[in-house]
Amino acid sequence: MSFASDVKRERRPIRLLDPGCVERIAAGEVIERPASVVKELVENSLDAGATSVVVHLRQGGLEEIRVEDDGHGIPAHEMPLAVEPHATSKIAGSGDLGSVLSFGFRGEALASVASVSRFSLRSRFEGESVGSRLDMVGGRLERQEPDSRHRGTSVIARDLFFNIPARKEFMKSAASEKRAVTTVLTALALAHPQVAFRLESDGSTGLDLPTAADLQTRVHRVFGASVAEQLRRFEGEANGIRVEGMASLPTYTRGNRTGQFYFVNRRYVFDKGLASAISTAYREVVPAGRFPLVLLFVDLPTARVDVNVHPTKAEVRFRDASALHHVVRHALTDALALRREPAEGRFEESAERGESPEAQALGRVEALLDGRGLRGPTEGYRQGPRWSRSHDSPTLFEGAGDGPERETSSSPLATPAGEAAFDPSSLTGSHELFWQLHNTFILTQVRGALVIVDQHNSHERILYNQGKQALAGRNAPVQQLLFPTTMDLSPSELDTYGVHRGDLEKIGLLTEPFGGQTILVRGIPSGLRNWNDGALLRDVLADLAERGSSSRDPRESILASMSCHGAIRAGEKLTLPEMQALMDQLFATELPYSCPHGRPTLIRIGLPELERRFGRR
Repeated sequence: MSFASDVKRERRPIRLLDPGCVERIAAGEVIERPASVVKELVENSLDAGATSVVVHLRQGGLEEIRVEDDGHGIPAHEMPLAVEPHATSKIAGSGDLGSVLSFGFRGEALASVASVSRFSLRSRFEGESVGSRLDMVGGRLERQEPDSRHRGTSVIARDLFFNIPARKEFMKSAASEKRAVTTVLTALALAHPQVAFRLESDGSTGLDLPTAADLQTRVHRVFGASVAEQLRRFEGEANGIRVEGMASLPTYTRGNRTGQFYFVNRRYVFDKGLASAISTAYREVVPAGRFPLVLLFVDLPTARVDVNVHPTKAEVRFRDASALHHVVRHALTDALALRREPAEGRFEESAERGESPEAQALGRVEALLDGRGLRGPTEGYRQGPRWSRSHDSPTLFEGAGDGPERETSSSPLATPAGEAAFDPSSLTGSHELFWQLHNTFILTQVRGALVIVDQHNSHERILYNQGKQALAGRNAPVQQLLFPTTMDLSPSELDTYGVHRGDLEKIGLLTEPFGGQTILVRGIPSGLRNWNDGALLRDVLADLAERGSSSRDPRESILASMSCHGAIRAGEKLTLPEMQALMDQLFATELPYSCPHGRPTLIRIGLPELERRFGRR
């Protein structure tokens, strides 16, 4: 066997790379996938004063991307210069880098796209009677000629990365690439409501947003009225930093950050600091793992932000990040009333409720240990259904068999060497032997060990197994809705829905397109809980979009997602019968030791280990 480190390294002379290699390296820094092309070209259209932008895709942009606008266009004599590296009309020199107000100022976009595609640029300047056309292949000029067209610019990129096979192999499926393009175009549309946007993909319209008077109107069109009703405006200003936007109430959250958009001086970016500021503002009112929908616009002097730290301008650097964090956090907490009551008030309330002196003393001790005062149940958190041995566990699907599901793999709980494996039959039926820790973990004792159970992961495994049993060899039973309901989906949700509509139907969700971005829900899986007016479906769609293409059966992915979002949450208080029922049903499954995502459901600490830690052996 040989290793790279064993290879004798001979000194090679320093040389200049050939222009073709340089162009491809530069293109790789700017163009990662079709969505990168769309972002760069649409930002050029916005800089050109366009009031209408149309994007056409074939096979998610892998075969063809076409961006058309009605901007002021490019003069015919500047067409060859427009595709040269580092040629731009947006800055004149290094002195302008500190005051960049335009989007595409590097002069790399057109040159980079042209170097990795079969490229065509057509444009007519507003002051000229005829336009011009320029065609290139892999960065080489093929022809330039007059072109009869309307004012504005059209850029076509076919066979993206045809000359870089290694890069092309890393592209995802056409559906995944289309979703990425939809997300980028949605973000740009939110930042520019005065511009009309349309996305055409393989002959169908995926996004159609006419010009809007303001952000609120655009939000209604993008996310639908039902989601827009959950949003509130916020604004704040301090130290020359102004923030504004719209954010959801704590009662409306998603399973990931796909509903969060950040803009700095109208530039769509991602910044961990802004994400942290939002999470901090919602920290005490939104459960862990849930994320509000937030459209955040930051305006500050150009000298206080560096937009030149990333080739695609997707990341920025702030001169005073802590001040920005403070403004964002307080703007959100003030507008949505996210602040908690002071701890003193809570002590008074506990006394008024007639709590015992012991309970009040315990509260004060907890407050001192926590350092921030008491933290009650999470505000805006919708608890799942309560259940006990007298009322069966909520199931995703009725008709699930009682026998354990047979699966092909398992994740047995590891035990220390020399100790017996955990035997569920060693659990005693006495309720007094179950305790709930921080409303998240269930503690119980077995012969020779302490067992700690994660209530969410355990319930997730139970629901997943029940669902798979119900789907074995047939579709799931369906509960027809007495009054079919409509749901407004965002563009990205609609894309994911279109791909997985058939899979959703197989597991019992009967839906159909209802025009525009609206779908009609006629039926849901029998026994489904936590539907929450479609919030569960939104979470499933978000998970599917984030996961992308996978070799896993889509029905299994949907089941795993629905089980996760429908299960008991961390922070829910359970009664003793509920804890007992959870344990009974967990150990009736074939794989009780992990949830469908592979997280452990329980851990076992043997007495020898406890004795060792306390110095008894």
